[in-house]
Amino acid sequence: MGMQTSEESYQNHDSLIDVSDKLFTCLVDKLNVNTAYVAKKEKNSMDVINSYNVDKQIVTNDMSVEYTESNCKYVLENQAGVQYFTNLMTNLETADRTITEQLQVKAFLGVTLYGSSGKPFGTLCVMDEEERAFSEEDVTYIRTIADVLSFIIELDETHEDIGLLSVPIIPISTEIAVLALQGNVNQTRALKIMEDTMDYAVNHKIKHFIIDISEINRKGFAFSELLDRLVSALKLMGVDVMISGVPTNLVSDVHMSQYLAQLNLHFVQSIEDALSLLGYELRELH
Repeated sequence: MGMQTSEESYQNHDSLIDVSDKLFTCLVDKLNVNTAYVAKKEKNSMDVINSYNVDKQIVTNDMSVEYTESNCKYVLENQAGVQYFTNLMTNLETADRTITEQLQVKAFLGVTLYGSSGKPFGTLCVMDEEERAFSEEDVTYIRTIADVLSFIIELDETHEDIGLLSVPIIPISTEIAVLALQGNVNQTRALKIMEDTMDYAVNHKIKHFIIDISEINRKGFAFSELLDRLVSALKLMGVDVMISGVPTNLVSDVHMSQYLAQLNLHFVQSIEDALSLLGYELRELH
């Protein structure tokens, strides 16, 4: 299947929606097209966060397209971060694709949007039912708007990280606690996590700390430095440390995988497995 709907595609991006609403009208007017939209790259799909149609409704805010079927795929996989087609319906790459038949549009131009990590967030695209030979000036204009929206995305993601500044420490028993790391780890968060974890370990006389990293979004210097300092400090305090839920993206990174191995810790798949090794069992309450 090609197009689906995604009720969560536009959640948690209020600033991006507000700003793109204002810029869409300028974009479609300047490029003389019917439709403009912002789509976010999910694991297997491109989910529309916000869209604007002048006359015919081509793209809606609840639209979700399989990544391999989407036109955004050409944008994100182009090293230059831009892709355009004068006519999708006659181009050899796109003519026979399901999404081309469904949308019945010809002109397409898209550029990559970036998040706070510098990695691709998604795309800003325009489309029209008629053919368009996009100029270098058109590309420069849409890139300028994309730069503004990328800045807004970065602000949105930073705002989300502020909400994660509270350190989620879960007490299991008088001697066991879980530190559930999640989201992005920057220098500010790393300092907060160190301080709160050390204080908790001392004040509660913790003997076993399970550090769960299954919800860590990004690898990087700040995260690895935090983990190294945190583990070393806890060990010096006589606290036994286990790591649970190592994400596949960390395992697949050669340098990060080697770094984790050098920590000389016990790694388990889940918090439940860690507790089981410590003689505890989680049971559902009926």
